[in-house]
Amino acid sequence: MGVVLSLADFIKGAPPSALKEIGDHWQSLRVDGALPKRSDLSPKDMSAHLDKVFLLERIGTGHVKFRLCGSMLCDILSMDLRGMPLSALFEPPYRDQLSGLIEECFQRPAILHMSLSAGWSASGNYRMALWPMLSDLGDASRALGCLVADDGSGPTKRFRLDHASTDALCGGDLPPRTKKPAPLGTGFELIDGGAD
Repeated sequence: MGVVLSLADFIKGAPPSALKEIGDHWQSLRVDGALPKRSDLSPKDMSAHLDKVFLLERIGTGHVKFRLCGSMLCDILSMDLRGMPLSALFEPPYRDQLSGLIEECFQRPAILHMSLSAGWSASGNYRMALWPMLSDLGDASRALGCLVADDGSGPTKRFRLDHASTDALCGGDLPPRTKKPAPLGTGFELIDGGAD
């Protein structure tokens, strides 16, 4: 059985109720415009949509991994996502764009909204949002996420990024902008004077 959404959710581009309610909860945790801490999240206040919610951790410039993940996202992709990078869920041509959007989410900071479609010959349309959060150490390195599927959307192995927008956050005590270096990709070290 597919995910059932209210027709009113799609009138004039209104976000599905899960995205709105999770966004409202995140907004309610902000004090004087500051980003909320991950430890401030209350599963009880998101109980109606926990299957659609996930938590991400920033692990490098433009890269995040899943720390927790609701059952709906795992069911759509037919795998346990804990510890996996978010970029692994997207077809390769969209990963650089996703990386830039993730970095904007944390550095600006901004709320990220994405419209997705199923890749690999699957069918389905999805909406995802990311809300930046602070770790318990006070750095903007966590994100609350929510994914909803349009009615009739089935499982897929990868997403395509059809559209993205960001809502810049202003006010309050936003964390200072810091750039974490991206992890080295090869694991090799260049040694001066080595043979060619």
